[in-house]
Amino acid sequence: MPLFFTLPENIDEKKKTIMISGKEAKHITKSLRYKENEEILISDGIEKKYIAKIEIIDKNVIKCKIIHYYDTPLKTSPLRIILAQALLKNNKMDFVMQKATELGISEIIPFISSRTIPLIQQKSADKKRERWQKIAFEASKQSERIHVPDIHPIIQFQELIRQTVTYDLPLIFWEYENANTLKKVLKKNTKSSKIIYLIGPEGGFSKEEIESAKKANIISASLGKHVVRSETAAIFAMSIFNYHYLSN
Repeated sequence: MPLFFTLPENIDEKKKTIMISGKEAKHITKSLRYKENEEILISDGIEKKYIAKIEIIDKNVIKCKIIHYYDTPLKTSPLRIILAQALLKNNKMDFVMQKATELGISEIIPFISSRTIPLIQQKSADKKRERWQKIAFEASKQSERIHVPDIHPIIQFQELIRQTVTYDLPLIFWEYENANTLKKVLKKNTKSSKIIYLIGPEGGFSKEEIESAKKANIISASLGKHVVRSETAAIFAMSIFNYHYLSN
């Protein structure tokens, strides 16, 4: 059953009613052609999901009746994993946004490093962020995630480095790292609750950037023997985090 979103204030549990409006309502009725008396899955975007029956369709407003709501709020894990992804060419960023969302990423921070190829003006950057947020929204619906990850504004590498002090496990993946594998790092950090990991562009991080990251107490790690594409590294690492922290 597809998942749809509405604002918490549009949900009245006492009256057992849910209102959906705007683009989401239009998508339900126009694109997917749902009719009155059909059931849909709805989230408040915070912690709850409901099964509701469509009662009234009035233009771009839908009134639903709650027929089942989960007894326990479906809160996500207290573990927060943030992906800092260097800008990539063509549609590779779209791919990262979609797949990282499906795997449960909490936030995504796009950034510009010394070897980043795309050159983006502010107007274009705002449009891309809007597009990426929409991709994350649609991917959340597809994977039935309650929370939609926040896509941050594009920032410079040095600003990103300064922000990592707020995380208890900051990582930067580098193909030339010999001492630390991700497996070794995670064995030493089993109780981390807020992780950020940095993935470089197609050309990777420069040596100077790695040194700068290390000076900021960011741990350099590798993903194994093989060198993988940037977009593959982002998803591969997230899969490992899920297995290590959430598979029990």
